[in-house]
Amino acid sequence: MQNVKQLVERHQANTRPADPASIRALEEKLPFPLSGEYRSFLSEFGVIVFGAYETYGLGVPESHYLNVLNAYADLSSDASYPASALPLLEVGDGQYYLYDNKAQRIVLWATPNGGIVRVLDESLETFLSQKIFGE
Repeated sequence: MQNVKQLVERHQANTRPADPASIRALEEKLPFPLSGEYRSFLSEFGVIVFGAYETYGLGVPESHYLNVLNAYADLSSDASYPASALPLLEVGDGQYYLYDNKAQRIVLWATPNGGIVRVLDESLETFLSQKIFGE
C-alpha cells in the first residue's frame, strides 16, 4: 500500500486508520476471514475520503454510513451479493465496487438483484490509486 500512502499524503486525502482491535472485531462479526491485503488497507487508512470519493472501511463510528459493517449488513441481504465481499466504493445507480476477500479481487456489483457486472484484474492498491487519485 506504499503507493496509495504516498498519494494520500501528496493529495492530503482524509483517512481514519483502524486499530487492530477494531479489525479483529470486524472479522469476528463476518462469516469469512479478511485477506491480508484488506487488513492492511484498514490498518493503514481505515477509510479514504478524497474529492467525490469515499471508501467504506473502519476508523469511523459504528453508526457512520462509511462503516463497512453497516454497509455490508445492508447490501449483503441481496441474494446476488458475493459471499466473501465487502463494499469498497459506491459508484451510483445501485452499483458498488466490492472487495472479494477470498479471490482478492475487485468486483463491480449491481443491486437490486443485478449481480456481478464485471471482475477487475487489479490489486486493491492499484484500484485505489487509479479510481480515487487517477494515478
